[in-house]
Amino acid sequence: MKLNRTLMRAIDILELLSKSKEGYTLTQLSTVLDSPKSSIFDIMKTLVFKNMVLEDNQSGVTRYKIGLQSFLIGSSYINDIDLVNIARNDLIDFANKMEATTFMAILDDNMVTYIYKYESERSIITTANIGTRRSIHCAALGKAMIAFASKEEIEEAIAKTDFISYTQHTITSPDEYLKELEEVKQKGYAKDDRENTLQQIAAAAPIFDHTGQVVASISCVGFYESQVNLDDLGVLVKAVADRISAKLGHC
Repeated sequence: MKLNRTLMRAIDILELLSKSKEGYTLTQLSTVLDSPKSSIFDIMKTLVFKNMVLEDNQSGVTRYKIGLQSFLIGSSYINDIDLVNIARNDLIDFANKMEATTFMAILDDNMVTYIYKYESERSIITTANIGTRRSIHCAALGKAMIAFASKEEIEEAIAKTDFISYTQHTITSPDEYLKELEEVKQKGYAKDDRENTLQQIAAAAPIFDHTGQVVASISCVGFYESQVNLDDLGVLVKAVADRISAKLGHC
């Protein structure tokens, strides 16, 4: 059987990038793959054009990282991923109980990326769907994951974040965000009190695997009502997250 060498090389590149948060420079890719820079360059330009790969120039040196389109293609089998399968029933039951919408998300290139969504029959309609990406500073899902990262990872995440104001409730200061993360870590859940839109509130909590690492977060989203206590909702979401984490082997 004859294999297409260029396609094989592109797949090798995507596999490498998928395992690296820092990404690779062109020189590094050329060295690791033992292939001429010119050949790698042509492949990278095509992958970037198709949004399979991102070009990151923030450090002054171009580094290539896995792109959103790669995730979206991979999400075609997202329903078969163990993490989603393990969490699905808990998220469905909780959404129906709260008459709300539940989500699961992961971090991808410093952005909250939604990988699961369930809307109860009486929940509000939300604009977020599987594949939607949001900033870590205004999404409860993002706060829930970032709060449990290392000090170095938190500093790096904040440095990469553009603290855009979406409503008058959005956190726009890195110092204020750090204080919020400290509270999230202490309580075990995060809140979005009309920070994305004035109509929605959310509470989120992290999912831990058997090694104690945060692998995702879940949230419950509802319509803003003045009588709703987000801290009470946060406690409930944390309990669901803890059950899912236990299924993953977290003690």
